[in-house]
Amino acid sequence: MRGPLVQRALGLWTIAGLVLVVCLGILALRPPLYLQLRDLVFDSYQRLSPRTFDPEAPVHIIDIDEASLSAFGQWPWPRPIIAAMTERLQAHGAAAIGFDIVFAEPDRTSPEEVAATWRRFGGPELAGADLPSHDSRLGQTLAQGPSVLAIAGVGTQAGTTRGLSERPELRGGVAVTGRWPASLPRYPAALVNLPVLDAGASGIGAISLGAGTDGIVRTVPVVMGVGEVLVPALSVELLRVAQGAGGHLLRTSEASGETGVGPVTALALRTGAFELPLEADGRFRVHFAGQHPERISSVLDVLGPSGAASGIDPALAARVGGKIVLIGTSAQGLLDIRATPLDPTVPGVTIHAELLEQVIAGQFLSRPDWMAGLEAIALVMAVVIVTAILRQDRPLLALLATFGLSGAAVVAGPAAFIHGKVLVDPVMMGLAPIAIFLPGAALGLLAKERARRAIRARFSHFVPADLLPEIEADPDRVLTPRGAERELTVLFVDMQGFSGASEHLSPPQVLALVNTFLSEVSATLVTHRATIDKFMGDAVMAFWNAPIAAADHAEAALGALGPIRAAAARASADAEALGLPPISVRIGVNTGKAAIGLVGSEARLSYTCLGESVNLAARLEGLTRLYGVWNCVGPATAAACPDDLAPVALDLISVKGFRRAVEVSTVLPVDLDGLPQFRKGLAEARSLYAARDWDAATAAFLALSRLELPGCAPDVIASLYLDRIAQFRVSPPAAAWDGGHSATSK
Repeated sequence: MRGPLVQRALGLWTIAGLVLVVCLGILALRPPLYLQLRDLVFDSYQRLSPRTFDPEAPVHIIDIDEASLSAFGQWPWPRPIIAAMTERLQAHGAAAIGFDIVFAEPDRTSPEEVAATWRRFGGPELAGADLPSHDSRLGQTLAQGPSVLAIAGVGTQAGTTRGLSERPELRGGVAVTGRWPASLPRYPAALVNLPVLDAGASGIGAISLGAGTDGIVRTVPVVMGVGEVLVPALSVELLRVAQGAGGHLLRTSEASGETGVGPVTALALRTGAFELPLEADGRFRVHFAGQHPERISSVLDVLGPSGAASGIDPALAARVGGKIVLIGTSAQGLLDIRATPLDPTVPGVTIHAELLEQVIAGQFLSRPDWMAGLEAIALVMAVVIVTAILRQDRPLLALLATFGLSGAAVVAGPAAFIHGKVLVDPVMMGLAPIAIFLPGAALGLLAKERARRAIRARFSHFVPADLLPEIEADPDRVLTPRGAERELTVLFVDMQGFSGASEHLSPPQVLALVNTFLSEVSATLVTHRATIDKFMGDAVMAFWNAPIAAADHAEAALGALGPIRAAAARASADAEALGLPPISVRIGVNTGKAAIGLVGSEARLSYTCLGESVNLAARLEGLTRLYGVWNCVGPATAAACPDDLAPVALDLISVKGFRRAVEVSTVLPVDLDGLPQFRKGLAEARSLYAARDWDAATAAFLALSRLELPGCAPDVIASLYLDRIAQFRVSPPAAAWDGGHSATSK
């Protein structure tokens, strides 16, 4: 049997190798589907443990909301409204003001723009056309305090659309330690503001957020390329302006000494006193706190319902004083609504605010560059552990290990996120043990099945020598499928507890245990003139009176019961000497008419018997567990007991699949200690039971349960009848009841 076992071992390690190649390949190549799945896992971490919102964080949002649009008209508003709002925020102590808006077009309500439009369509000259433009007023207002304007990266070349530039003018540039990382977001041009506005701004920052393929914003590019210029994000440029810092420093892997080969990647961005850890492509992973009304004020809170607010408002000063203020919109019609792991609809300006809150608080999510290597090592170890256990033919332990390793990966991710703000990817670590267990366990089942088939093939030729003369004398009757009807005594013998024991044995141990049992039992059956019909795993079916006729076939079968049990005891001793589980037997015997002959096809024939009496014998073997005995025999067999054996009637029962009730007995040696008391006590108790004298029957069965009898369990039989009596007390049997019982299982 070493050949199949060696092949199975090689097959297990081959499967393990394939699983490792696929899993490690996915980790290395990071296909889109895997990244989407990983993002969903990381999203679940954010929902499980969102960032704690600090209402005292020095960041505030001024929202151009629906109420503001109702009060001041549709967007875009005249620039004097924006200027007035900016002046109010400056007066109330805003540390820096950033606009999540691009002012690429002139204000059409400005005097010179109105006059030009009037002239274009044939109108007269308008008085006041030489008044200062609205845009210049806003530019002057911006110059009065720290302010940052926004630009937006676009995929269109400059020159094709008004307001585009390939080299946006910056106030605070981005220096790089080494070459630009090739994975940074890049745009050929950007939508920029009017020069008169840029001139008054303290800084310029990009508002392009980007999103995953599912539309969810998880990371924000804090540095991006526009043409040949590196542009900081609006949020970090606001951080620079609020600190009065000179510029930004992008630290890369090339100049950090952290890598010597491979592409250049972004590591961190330093802005003044703050340093932001970055992913390889220059993106910052945001730990979202979700939407909180405390961080938002409406434009109406700044300008008042009529726009005529003046003086210092203590409530407004408390909200914006000393804080970085972002101006953006939550209005649906202005198309700046995004999705995050926590919220399906959130204003884009809120994401900039979340990033600033997180950076100022110094609370970062991290995924160290060594994490991928650690995950790969854990994956390999998990696959090796499960494979090694499967190799030992311990499927239950392998299943527990699979659940344990996969569960550990699933638990490790949230635990690392909650307690260390570290992003652990459990996807492949969790799937790899399952990917090796399922085919490995299937391979093990196939190996055990091959072992069982090998047993059956080996013993299929084990037939009594007396069969050969019968075949030679009448080959037409024996070797054709026509067969004949004959009274047979059929015996089923089964190894007790084999199914449970085999789950913990290797295929060689299964073979050794079953072969030890079958060798002893089959030799005993042949010695007692039985024809072995078939081996069914750990069970044997045999019959008497065919093909050689034997008038005493029932007596011969009963005479084999004791020797079969003794053979099983010898097999048990041999098995235990080999370190295998002990062996015991269950036997069912029945006598009756059956069809006997060759069954099958021309290619494969089996000499066997069929019929109701055969099925009843199989059912009787199963009933041994019900009555706590090691053998059950049918009425015709019990009637043929020799002088040294005594039948004890156990029950009147119609077994599953049979409408007619039969008397079931067990056969015991006549000299067995306690047998007379047991036979008498059981007979009296059953008589009272059949007479519906429930109280007397209960007392009789309780007395019976106290008896002790080798090879029999009177307490099991008594308990069976006591349960029935309890049911009959509640629901009495029909008037025609004769004491019989219908079995509901085999």
